[in-house]
Amino acid sequence: MFLRRNHDPVSIHCLAMAGGEIAEGLAKKAGVAPFLDHITATFPDRKIEDIRNIQRQFYNAFKHMFARDGKERQDQDVLERFDAAVNDHTLFHGWYDLMLSGTSTPVEAQVFHAWYFAKYREKVNPDADMSGIMDTFPNLPALPARRQLDRLRDVIRKAKKNSAIMQDPLTDRRPLVLPMN
Repeated sequence: MFLRRNHDPVSIHCLAMAGGEIAEGLAKKAGVAPFLDHITATFPDRKIEDIRNIQRQFYNAFKHMFARDGKERQDQDVLERFDAAVNDHTLFHGWYDLMLSGTSTPVEAQVFHAWYFAKYREKVNPDADMSGIMDTFPNLPALPARRQLDRLRDVIRKAKKNSAIMQDPLTDRRPLVLPMN
């Protein structure tokens, strides 16, 4: 969905958050530390509740009209801060946990991770070898957002033609977006 059009960032965010919750559960079930554990280790002074509130602030504003006390939520300021770029991080988080779980993942998710690391180089360990990713996505942060997504789509198309990737048991070969009938 996000690869074809970026027309509905709110729906993308809600679906990515919901999928991310499931992926986190799958990672825990598989006995591996989900991405949340990395976040808590990186920010040891933050309470888990605070991290969850930051993580879910837009998601909760989109899906709930009332707070737990039954009063109408006052989310106008949160809604005004929402930016579609938040979805990059939300999708990364969910796909990361799904990959950790050992579940096969779509080639789109695999390429998205490389794209994410190229776009957000500052989030990667400075000692990591990024040469292959940077060769695949040269100068990505300097491109306009639309062109960044075009590069992502181009690399996904190429990856789908790579038999080694497509035959790997960790690649889910089903279409990311199922056809509507």
